Amino acid sequence: MLEAALPPPSLADARAVLANALEALRFPEKVSISEAARRHRVLMNPGAYSGPWDESPHDMRCLDRPMDCLHGDSPYSVVGVMGPSQTGKSEIGNNWQLHTVLYDQADLLFVAPTRDLTNVYVTTQFDKMLDLAVYTDGKAGILRDRQLGGVSADNINLKRFLGCDFHFLWPGGPTFRAKPFPRGRMDDYDEFAKDVADQGSALGLMEGRMGSFAAYGRTKIYANSSPMLGRTKGIEALVASGTDERWYVDCLECSTPFRLSFDHLDYDKTGTPEDAAASAAVMCLECGGVHRQSEKRMIMSTGRWVGRGERAVSLRESNIGKIGELIRTDRATFRLEGLMGFRPWAQIAKLAREAEIAFAIEQDPAPLVSFDNTIIGRNYVPREDGEPAVTEDALYTRARNSYYRMGEVPPGVLCLIATIDQQGNRFEVAVWGFGAGFRCWLIDRFAVLTTMDNGRERPLKPFNRPEDWSVLHARVLSRSYPMAGAPHLRMKIMNTSVDTGGMDGATDNAFAWWHAMVSGDVGSGRPPLPATAITLLKGGNNPKGRLLPPPTVDAKRQIKGAPQAELFMPNVNRYKDIADVRLKRSDEGPGYIAFPNNLPQADDGSFPYLAELRAEHNVNGQWVREPHRANETWDLYIQACAVVTRFGGNDASFAWVPVWARPPKDAPRQLTPEPQPDAEDIGAETAPPRPPAPARAASRMQRPRRSVRVSRG
Repeated sequence: MLEAALPPPSLADARAVLANALEALRFPEKVSISEAARRHRVLMNPGAYSGPWDESPHDMRCLDRPMDCLHGDSPYSVVGVMGPSQTGKSEIGNNWQLHTVLYDQADLLFVAPTRDLTNVYVTTQFDKMLDLAVYTDGKAGILRDRQLGGVSADNINLKRFLGCDFHFLWPGGPTFRAKPFPRGRMDDYDEFAKDVADQGSALGLMEGRMGSFAAYGRTKIYANSSPMLGRTKGIEALVASGTDERWYVDCLECSTPFRLSFDHLDYDKTGTPEDAAASAAVMCLECGGVHRQSEKRMIMSTGRWVGRGERAVSLRESNIGKIGELIRTDRATFRLEGLMGFRPWAQIAKLAREAEIAFAIEQDPAPLVSFDNTIIGRNYVPREDGEPAVTEDALYTRARNSYYRMGEVPPGVLCLIATIDQQGNRFEVAVWGFGAGFRCWLIDRFAVLTTMDNGRERPLKPFNRPEDWSVLHARVLSRSYPMAGAPHLRMKIMNTSVDTGGMDGATDNAFAWWHAMVSGDVGSGRPPLPATAITLLKGGNNPKGRLLPPPTVDAKRQIKGAPQAELFMPNVNRYKDIADVRLKRSDEGPGYIAFPNNLPQADDGSFPYLAELRAEHNVNGQWVREPHRANETWDLYIQACAVVTRFGGNDASFAWVPVWARPPKDAPRQLTPEPQPDAEDIGAETAPPRPPAPARAASRMQRPRRSVRVSRG
């Protein structure tokens, strides 16, 4: 059966075809980037605000000027924005890219720190914007309709549109080679390598790709990041080199202008994080006016950007709220503050208090570093800045006023840790007592210099003679210490650590000794030690790494059938930051370091072990030992801190210490400090050895000593 004949296809409307063709020839409308965002951006954030850009409950007008400085007609070639997370840094770049496709077509290169981050951005942010952007009548698809078809025109690294191509790459030599672009965007700028493929900085390389477009004055670069490299590097250095604009608002009570910064956030700094959140408010330092979260939109409505050469004044004095003339430069740069973003002020106060409490308990600045970088939007500001530096005299005074002596365990100690540093002709040894809150006491400090060989004593050579390590079992690992006030009660060493670094052969000898200790010795009757009795350490070389990464196992140094010897590589730089804070603490409390009252004294009147605690200083975030200065005691304390982390992590209660390693149950829990009599008031036989002779000590006290820690910019 024949099918019915189909009618001939109808022709397209000639007028519509011609209208569409002429529309494509129309010169693009001049629209600011901020206006384009209000017309076309639609946000989709499940669990948060979703909807048109201009209807957001968050006041986003503070982003208008940074966005509009990226317009092709602006006088700026570089726009830099520094700020914490959740403040709109990325949305500035997203809106610029939307504007580029719709109103000002030009090729653009997007670069993120890694390939994975680039892919995540494309799939979770850029593709979502392509799907959600709308026409002015609210119909979705305006960006997709401008996109060219074909797989090669729409993939993870390339998006092609009418009049422009967007490339999405990551830093590397080929990224910037032979790729001319008039526009570029660098996301998370502070995570870029300082020297990309040995060719220079990412900013310099991107500017180098724009030479052929520079003559037309249409090149643009947008760089944004949370700061993390310090005030003289990365995004903050870029921001400081430009207009360096900050957001000022007026007090709703007295109209005094002030920066909407963390310094103006008032909260309970003595209670719990919940107390801090409940009390959070922005305060005017001029009149004491308090502004609650409910008034944020109102106070943000008074805001304006004030840069170099300008000065903020009240909106009552000037309708733009500032006077002066902004410096002339081709870099427009801005500092976003955490209080300006989407995060509630109460949450910022809560996070601040949590970081402060963690720092007080653990003395680890890492929570404060993270808070400053990602919540406030500034490079880390050490909380101990401005405190008086710790001098050797102050440490001596601390030891002189101590209530225990070298070689005894005072109340409060919950475990003993021995630390060993191998040298060319000796082992340097320290025994440390740790208690709740990471309090620490120096229990013993000595050097092992000799060993017995065929009935004769000879000097040690730990680097060259593996057999010399056997002396450590009797002289260190087997030691126990009497309890202060009850010398008949003794306490065992919980763990012994060894620094395996040094000359050639040092690491091999340390591993061989570890295997000998855990295997035991049938001939001498020495029983095997558990694998957890010894900690092998080697300083890590990544100052931004984890505090104590998981241990590594060196297959070349393992013995078949024997337990695996684990090597721990602590972040020494970060441990030294923690130790610096603890050493500066002058009152007894979490992290306080105590010394015995009979420390040995050198012939010149100095105290070598105290001097070794001040042999290093901090230079631009790196700890450096001064030439020809001994620092063994300092390194031995760092080892002990790493051992504590190995077994207890951040648990400051020390409940993890096994029963056998704890003080005896009958040990005194408190000692009454006894007044120290003068030497002439007691017999020479009964007078305890005291630190320095008065005359010599007085002469040393007359001249100031250098501080223990010096931070140099």
